[in-house]
This record gives sequence, C-alpha cells and structure tokens, in this order.
Amino acid sequence: MILSSGKKEANASLLPWLFTLSFILITFLPRSVDDTMFMDGVTYAAIARNMAEGIGSFWQPFFAHSFWLPYDNGPYFSGHPPLQFGLQAILFRIFGDTPAVENGYNLLILTGYMLLIVKIWQKVLHPASPFRAFGWLPVLCWYTVGIVYYSIPNNFLDSTMGLFCLASCYFQLVYLKEVPVQKHRALWPLLAGICIVLAFLTKGPVGLYPLAFSAIYTVSTPTYGLSKVFPPIVIMVGVIALGIIGILAYGPAREFMATYFNGQVVQALLQKREKAGTGWAAHFTLVSELLRNLLPHLIACTLLYGLSFGFKWRISRDKAISENVLLTALVAASGIVPMLVSIKQYPHYLLPALPFVALLFAFLLVQRIAFIMAHKKQLITIALSVGVVVCWGATFRKLATLPPDVHSDNAKQLRTLVPSASTIGICHDLFQRADIHANFQRYHHLSLSTGIDSLKYVLADSACLSQFDLKHDSIVPLHGGYLLVVQNLDR
Repeated sequence: MILSSGKKEANASLLPWLFTLSFILITFLPRSVDDTMFMDGVTYAAIARNMAEGIGSFWQPFFAHSFWLPYDNGPYFSGHPPLQFGLQAILFRIFGDTPAVENGYNLLILTGYMLLIVKIWQKVLHPASPFRAFGWLPVLCWYTVGIVYYSIPNNFLDSTMGLFCLASCYFQLVYLKEVPVQKHRALWPLLAGICIVLAFLTKGPVGLYPLAFSAIYTVSTPTYGLSKVFPPIVIMVGVIALGIIGILAYGPAREFMATYFNGQVVQALLQKREKAGTGWAAHFTLVSELLRNLLPHLIACTLLYGLSFGFKWRISRDKAISENVLLTALVAASGIVPMLVSIKQYPHYLLPALPFVALLFAFLLVQRIAFIMAHKKQLITIALSVGVVVCWGATFRKLATLPPDVHSDNAKQLRTLVPSASTIGICHDLFQRADIHANFQRYHHLSLSTGIDSLKYVLADSACLSQFDLKHDSIVPLHGGYLLVVQNLDR
C-alpha cells in the first residue's frame, strides 16, 4: 500500500510537467518542420550559412549583394553583432546546408531557457520549500506569453541574447546564495560576466541589463548586506572591460563594432531607423505589448485571487514569496525600461525580460495553485490529463494542416530554373519585401536588383508585367501570383 501510494504521488507530480511540455509542442513542433520563419530569422540563418561556406567572416558577416533596408546595405552586414551567426555557422559546417540547423538551434535555445528558469525558481526558494516542486509553473507562465511561443521557433537574436542574460543572472544567484567561505566562489561572477559579454556580442547594449541583478537582489532581500554585492559587480565589470579592450585591440572587431554602433545604436537613438510610431506614445510600445501579451496571466491571477477570497481559503502570507515577487519584478523592469529610450521597439525585444515576468506570475500564483492541487487532487488529475490529450490533438492538427510559405516555396522552385548564387532582377515595387530577399538568399543564394534591363531572370507580379516584351520573353508561374520572367536579351 505504501509503495502504491508513493507511486501515485510520483505520477501526479509528473503530470503537470507532461501538460507543460505538451502545451509547448503545440506551437514549437509545427513551426520546426515547415521551413517557415519570420524574415529576420531566415536572414540570420542565411548569414550563418554563408559564413560556414566561407562567404563573409565572423567580423564581416555577409547576407547578399542586396538588402531591402538602406541602413545595412554596406559591403557586409553590420546591423547586429555576429555571435549568433558564428554559433550557427559551426552547426552548418557540421550538418550542412539544411533547415534542420536553425530548427535544431531553436530547440537548444528552448531547452536552455526551460532549464535555467527551473534552476532559478529552485535557487531562490528555500531547500525545504514545498513550492520547489512547482518548477513547471514558471515554464508554463513563460511559454503562454504570445511573444515567447511566436519568437522562440523564429531564430531571433533576442532569444540567444536573452538566454545569455538569464545564465548570467543564474550564476550571480548561485554566488549570492553560497556561503562566503565556499571555495572557487569567484568563479560564478566570472561566468556571469562572460555571459554578459556574450549577450552583448549577440545583440548589443540591451544585453547589459544583468549587471543590475546583484544590486536588485540586495534591495529585495533585506537580510542580505549591501556590501556583499560589490565583489561580484566588480568582477563582472572587470570581465566586460577586458572584453571591450579585446575588441578595441583587434582591428576587424574594432571596425565592425564602430560601424554597428554608428549605423544601428546611434541612429536608433536619433530616431533615424525603423520606428514603432511617432510622438511620446511610441516610447511605450513595449509596455502596451507586454500588457497585451499578459492578459491570460492577469485573468488567471484575478480568478484565483477572487476564488481564494470568496471561498476564504486559508493561505498565509509567505515572506520568501513576497521577496521573490519584488526581485523578479525589478529584474524584469531593468530589462525593459532602458529600451523605452528608443522608439524603435518590436514585441520580440521583450524576450530577455520575459523569463522574470514569468517567474513573477508564477510566484503570484503558486500558493493558490498548490492549495487547489492539494484539495482537489482528482479534479486536477482529470483536468491535466484532458489537457494533455487536447494539446496533442492540437499539435497533430497543426502538423496535418501546415500552411505553405510562398516565398520559401518560390525560392526552392527557382533551384530548377535559375543558377545558384545569381543576381536576379525584381520589379521596383517588390524590392522592399523583406521575405523575398531573406528566403531567396537562404534557399538558393540569390541576390536581387531593380536594374532589370540587363538581367535574364526577373521576379515579377501582374502589376509590372507591362514592363516586359511578352512576345519574346518567357513567363514561368510561381506560387502566390508571382512570376519569373525569362528575358530574351538578344532581341
């Protein structure tokens, strides 16, 4: 009987994790097998693939001989630091030119986030806390944010940068939680500083926010003396300083970073690059996006707190929970507020801060969820079991109805029509469509040019067909109403 009871409890503890993983697969698995990503991710994969093939280098990443934006149309791609491109280039060298590389990379990033979120959850709680077993809850809160389940399979730089930021915060937390006499204790802030440098080399200054973590921990934990946070901060600043010195000492790195700062960071601050909007409201685009994406979490909090108040659940205030709510809220704010200076804001910029937003909501919810699971075991077991079945049903339905991607399909069709690594023409009105540039380069090494008069192959649509001599030129239909015009240049 005792063994049987223990087995049931073990199975019950696994069920929430099974539901969480099943929920994640609804979006992650279908997006990982359809060769379809947002154009940013496709562009980054193309740059990494080119780097692996010797086209461009780490400090001179190369996308194509054409680019849809005027900002990054130099001899090499300087729109972002090159670390993610270099990491993926290693995988391309090992596995070859296959979409499995970027999809496998996204899986590694997803796994890394989940492990670190659970590690941080367990680290901030007392070893004897019954809530340590709820590590699935912050992971579920994280992946139910729309920005997360959209962005993680899309190969964004913010995903990689955010993972390094999260690792830095975890290493600092390990240092802060260890006893002062622990051997090799200084290793943790050293690793934390290295992770900040790696985050910076992935997507620039926004990766520096973990520098505030140790100080925030002191503010949220009154029993921890302020003087104790100076050693890790000094070590991290020292590591960052050495990283900057190393970059400035190496010519190609110095040249790249100067080009990046002048073309990306400075121009964004001067409001001369892409904009989220105009006026003062544009500075708060990320705040409105965050609130919109957190609507399910806010509803869940309202319902659970309403039930606990209405039914007078006996839930005592937990000091550790309160301290961790403050900690995670402040850390999340430290990752978001600095970005409000610029009006160049997109939802996926929130990715590095979202693990702490998820931890915040998990701490707000965990006591009430634990109360329900303790008093309604059978109901929770049935609900989670049904949830697992529904998740897998939704996943298989998505897998069975994968929508085609017009631009990647066209790029693959052109493999049989146009020589690889060619420059083909494109009608002027189509040139600004980033998806065309990204997919044509990723899947067939093609560059695009609006100078169509001297080019044999031209991508067109019905709106610009009048520019061609249809009596002598050949027309090949492509997907989505696009056309490949094969011009007779000898006429």
